[in-house]
Amino acid sequence: MKFNHKFTKEDENGFLLYKSENVNSRIDVLGESLIRVAVYKDGEKMLPTFCIDPNSADLGANGRDRLSVDGFCSLSVNTQTDGRFDIFKLNSGIKVTVDRENFLIKYEKDGKVLFSDRAPLAYNFEGEFGAGSFHYVSRAKDEKIFGLGDKCGSLNKAGMSFRIETTDPMGYDAQTTDPLYKHVPFYICENSVGSYGIFYDTSDTSYFDFGKEINNYYEPYKYFKTDDNALVYYVMFGKPLEIVKQFSQICGKQAFPPRWSFDYCASTMAYTDAPDSENQMNAFLDKLRELDLNCRGFYLSSGYTSIGNQRYVFNWNTEKFPSPEKFIEKFQNEGVNLIPNIKPAFLCDHPMYEEIRSKGLFVKNLDGTPFVTRFWDGQGSYLDFTNPEARKFWASQVKEKLLNKGIIATWNDNNEFDIKDVDALACGFGNEVKASRIRSVQTYLMAYSSYLAQTEKYPNLRPFLSTRSGNIGIRRFAQTWSGDNRTEWNALRYCHFIGLTMSLSGMFFYGHDLGGFSGEMPSRELLLRWLQHGLFEPRFTIHSWNEDGSATMPWSYPDIITDVKEIFNQRKEFVPYLYNCAYRAVEFDEPINSPLFLYYEDADTESDSFLVGRNILVTPVLDKDVNDVSVYLPKGDSWYFDGKVFGGGQTVNIQIPANGKMKYFVRCGSVIPYDKSVGFKTQENLVLTVYPIENGSFTDTFFTDDGETFGYLKNDCVKLNIKVTCDNENISVCYENKGNMSFTPCFNLPKGEERKLTVERI
Repeated sequence: MKFNHKFTKEDENGFLLYKSENVNSRIDVLGESLIRVAVYKDGEKMLPTFCIDPNSADLGANGRDRLSVDGFCSLSVNTQTDGRFDIFKLNSGIKVTVDRENFLIKYEKDGKVLFSDRAPLAYNFEGEFGAGSFHYVSRAKDEKIFGLGDKCGSLNKAGMSFRIETTDPMGYDAQTTDPLYKHVPFYICENSVGSYGIFYDTSDTSYFDFGKEINNYYEPYKYFKTDDNALVYYVMFGKPLEIVKQFSQICGKQAFPPRWSFDYCASTMAYTDAPDSENQMNAFLDKLRELDLNCRGFYLSSGYTSIGNQRYVFNWNTEKFPSPEKFIEKFQNEGVNLIPNIKPAFLCDHPMYEEIRSKGLFVKNLDGTPFVTRFWDGQGSYLDFTNPEARKFWASQVKEKLLNKGIIATWNDNNEFDIKDVDALACGFGNEVKASRIRSVQTYLMAYSSYLAQTEKYPNLRPFLSTRSGNIGIRRFAQTWSGDNRTEWNALRYCHFIGLTMSLSGMFFYGHDLGGFSGEMPSRELLLRWLQHGLFEPRFTIHSWNEDGSATMPWSYPDIITDVKEIFNQRKEFVPYLYNCAYRAVEFDEPINSPLFLYYEDADTESDSFLVGRNILVTPVLDKDVNDVSVYLPKGDSWYFDGKVFGGGQTVNIQIPANGKMKYFVRCGSVIPYDKSVGFKTQENLVLTVYPIENGSFTDTFFTDDGETFGYLKNDCVKLNIKVTCDNENISVCYENKGNMSFTPCFNLPKGEERKLTVERI
């Protein structure tokens, strides 16, 4: 009977199973603070997942059964029955109550309701709420919502609604546009009782409402809707940082990018769109030498593939680049790695289109012909990466057209797979599937295919891939960025929150098109503020498509080049610290960038300040004509700033001018590695600066390696354990290297510190 479903508890087989006619509701306890809930009907075939990977193993091209428990610490529970209620406790102390009438779950912490399924009906068992799968849960007045990948607006998403699907929103409004590029149906909810996280494991188009909708017949609620025929979701408990780590762990380790990718990596569409592209690119190298600017990469926009005004993936325009091999070699000799743009769709007049069509490698119509859709300024077809032959073809082209010519990295772009036609079919995973249901999976498999090609060609190098779109599974292969933003102050302000939102969603390696991608050339002040902000994020890239055809470059304004050089030198100085943070992100699932509240309970969730790693606090200027900034320093730590120490729990007013280096706070009780070399093609000059406490001792760590191979997995690296003891007159450093790489560190103290420093190796 609709709205009134009586469930019976079945025999336990390592999980709890409840049945009501043809509906199954299953609960798996997968950890001390982790459960999975699945609601599905008899005979329904679920699509595999490409997101969950607790083993951090290679999922391969066919994904994983969505109900698999492989890699989890699956736990049995002691269930008590009280009438129609089944009750059990997680090892973390969370009390779970299952109401067998309509299968309603309630979660309690310390005797208070943390959240619950909405009564009297939370799931769409018999189409009571229309088509698709639904999940309604309680909404507290004071709750805050964080996550969902690359979502616009403020950090707290409470009261807002969002679509979860991938699209190509060129020139989007960073405050209001939805959706963007990623498909990440994961959020963290914090209320007065505690925090929890929910991840809905689906690749279908979905929708979240965090309180925008209200209904007189129900208590306050929020809900999730998906076109999926089944509902599978994970619930995590703990503090927000613990939830971020737990979510990251169940999705698999983040790929460890090579060190060069943390330095400045340039880009612009203007150079490769120009008829004299190679001359423009060579002039770029000349300018680096002239200004002595550090640079280790260049994102090569798709103009290098052009025929006329269109772009044709894997086609080298030999009028622009007569010898791609010599062009690539020249950049490599200068220490600048090219990262070429590749796209998963082939225009209908692409030189290879008929060959691909004849092999049946495209997404298809019902009659077997290639599905054709709008792509860039023409019509084209998407390669079907669920077809193993299509993946082989893609990998062969990546090798032949790029890697065999000397390329070592790929930029996987325009990969939102904008297919909404329900009749379009993909090869699937043994059976054909509607292509509209697996758009983010296609992106994943594209990145996977590029990754395989790169690792096969260069088995000893850690591959570098960048992808604009994808599900959370792409973290295992690639970094990402916030896409085609605008050249405006509002974009700077809200891309700040988009980046932190991605970080809270398990995408730790991100950045922005600094200066803005779409629009006019940024003003001097806006360009400098973008650069100051980007200093502290993993991806440091200026990329543009200016309306007047110009290229936003570090030297766009000759009268501020001294200020730009200071910022670039500061970025180079920070690379060892960012790289150390990257290692911790890979090994311990610690975000590189995070809002202060992730570590400090007294921090404002909408603060402009953010943390870089655990030890650097930055308050960027995000508004025009502002130099004076009020910075709240959270309780529990003291902070170094410009030679002075400030206690936590207070607001400090500081000046941050647009011209020159960015000022920041460093946490007392930390050791920060800096590269003191400056400029283009200079050798690293590493110094470890000790920021001491007043009295007592503290520990820190430092990691480095060759920066490009997998040798660190065999301990061919530097792993310093550092202990610092402080009193009124002395600062004593003792360190031990647990790695196999020889290393003699150089320690110093920050400006203003007059105590005596001694160093001892254990």
